[in-house]
Amino acid sequence: MILPPPVYRDFVLPALRDWRKAGRKTALLTLISTTGQSPRPVGSQLAVCDTGEACGLITGGCAEGTLVLDALEAMRLGENRVELYGEGSRFKDITLPCGSGLKVFFDVGISDAEIERIIASRDARQPASMSIFAPGEPAYTRHYLPACRLVAVGQGPIMEALAQMALPLEIELDIWSPDVALAARLNGRHLTSPEDFDAALDRYSAVTTVFHDHTYEPPVLLKTLQSESFFIGALGSRKAHARRLEILTELGAAPETVTRIHGPVGLDIAAASPPEIALSILAQVVERWRRTVAA
Repeated sequence: MILPPPVYRDFVLPALRDWRKAGRKTALLTLISTTGQSPRPVGSQLAVCDTGEACGLITGGCAEGTLVLDALEAMRLGENRVELYGEGSRFKDITLPCGSGLKVFFDVGISDAEIERIIASRDARQPASMSIFAPGEPAYTRHYLPACRLVAVGQGPIMEALAQMALPLEIELDIWSPDVALAARLNGRHLTSPEDFDAALDRYSAVTTVFHDHTYEPPVLLKTLQSESFFIGALGSRKAHARRLEILTELGAAPETVTRIHGPVGLDIAAASPPEIALSILAQVVERWRRTVAA
């Protein structure tokens, strides 16, 4: 499956690492404070290469061109700096539509070891942090969580749609399917039996089953209920979901535990087609992620 490159990345350090390995100069820009209504949260980052390429977002798009130019100047001078944009800024010709003021730290000296340390922690599904000491500013700590992971177990076109939509959301998709062709096509795992499901689940993982034949679900859901997964969902009607909970309880799951399962999975957007259902599932996963794990 060939997909276009994502238009946005929140985790920009891999881009910074790759540019450095290619021998390019780089700058890492971090939003360290705001006044008023900001389009992006404090901690948002933009990685810039000396070719003018950039990855990430700090202002929502209205001042990224200026940020890149200022990053190129910082690289040329070889010095870190802090700049204020918008309200209270010395740049009178740069105004932000939201009326906010954004203070941005330009770091042209971050070490390769620091970049690799954070990437390695994230790859190992461990949180990490970066201490930022900007000139004349209070120390700031930028925290990094492991990527949100969605383990999708099932078959059919909804699985295909999930694979297409998860990438721009920076959701790691782990596909498990009894359909050998689908598993291969989506770089997933062929599930020969539901009892063989053994995905690595942590508190940064969400799980959803995507079956129309619900007889495949119980072993998968029973294992999932024993995990720290922040979200568990299951496809099917309300009637099918009620029966699902009965079966799981009969198989030994505690009644208070099975209520963790969201069914029918997905936000209620009156979804009808496979892409719409996939959209509703991902929207619900993002909602739970933002309101709990990443709050």
